[in-house]
Amino acid sequence: MIFVYICSENLIIFFLKKQYIYACLCAVSVSLFSCKDANEYSVNADFATYVQRFEDEAASHGRVLDLKSSGLIIEYGNLDKDVAGLTHYEKPIRIEIDKDYWNTVGKYAGADIMREDLIFHEMGHGILNRRHTNVVLANDEWKSIMCGGDSVPGRTWNINYRGIRRSYYLDELFNESTPGPDFASSSLPIDTTGYTVFYTENFNNAASSTWKTGDFTDYSTSISNGVLNLTSKKNMNLILIVRNNSLNVQSDFIFECTFQFTGTNLTDRYGFIFGTNPTETEKAAGATESLDYFFVNNDKKMTVGNRNWYSYFTQLTKNQILPKGKNVLKAVKKGTMVYYFINNEYVYCSEIENQKPGSDMGFMIPPLGTIYLDNLRLAQKGTIGSALRTKSLTPQQVIIETLGWDTVDRKVKMK
Repeated sequence: MIFVYICSENLIIFFLKKQYIYACLCAVSVSLFSCKDANEYSVNADFATYVQRFEDEAASHGRVLDLKSSGLIIEYGNLDKDVAGLTHYEKPIRIEIDKDYWNTVGKYAGADIMREDLIFHEMGHGILNRRHTNVVLANDEWKSIMCGGDSVPGRTWNINYRGIRRSYYLDELFNESTPGPDFASSSLPIDTTGYTVFYTENFNNAASSTWKTGDFTDYSTSISNGVLNLTSKKNMNLILIVRNNSLNVQSDFIFECTFQFTGTNLTDRYGFIFGTNPTETEKAAGATESLDYFFVNNDKKMTVGNRNWYSYFTQLTKNQILPKGKNVLKAVKKGTMVYYFINNEYVYCSEIENQKPGSDMGFMIPPLGTIYLDNLRLAQKGTIGSALRTKSLTPQQVIIETLGWDTVDRKVKMK
């Protein structure tokens, strides 16, 4: 599904965000106001919470708004295909929201924050008189939720509007001169020592490997030349899930592995996931999935997200990625944050989305592709003792199941 947010003054500004993509189109907008109350306040109940949040955030940033007095209209509209929101620079400001878009987003995790981002962006235009700004931070993330306009080659408009980032983006929304945030620094902000390795696998000896090899319905596995070959038989992204109780995602942990993908499609993603993937019995009892992921591709793009969301949190260019070469990917969880590394260089941090008990990990294989794995390592905070030793894997006991993923990001195209 493709959606566009539009703002109109004497120009109509298309603000398309996939989670969010933006584009600009100039056109004449003619509005007739003769019979309209310039101070009318009419906000559909579905949007009222977000308007109140906007006023509360404005107040906390030193800007007093009284929209009930000054006027505002936010309503559902029968918008054209791919249009999610339309802001009219009328008196009062009038915003239309596409109901299909609103309801579609509501089916996914993170719906509340995505809807807030949409309303806040539109009110940023209409109430704060903000225009698009496409400046990036030091780590290649967008500086503002007001990014948009003309297509920027090689970039998407997704913003990781969560946790510490949401706080920063709100500061910037109400104050464009807000300094760059700490999370955009290239320096690792924490001490990652004190983790104890409890499982390693270098695939040098197929006979003693913990990994099952063979030809299965959706994939095949083999070990040769000291690497594990994982080949997908599906014409879609395929996740191989390992359920072995060796990884507690609610504790501090390290998950590291060397990947290589030599396929010809530079945009095919590969990497790892970690989190909670309930069995069918557990799902019947009400348990739900939550899998965070860390992917790269041979076009030097890094993607971080959670499978339950409408799309990835962010996609950034990282020159540490070696196209078609061996790439060491590592996630270090400490507290609520996960710190990501590519080829031993720190590249990103973000809050873990999964809040459920879970010990599942796995790997993404591109459609009909093969990835090569080596030097798998798992560690947890603490010292080696009986509790950790009992989590070591027994040879040939790794259980793998597959998850098809017809799309990673529901990527949209510029209109």
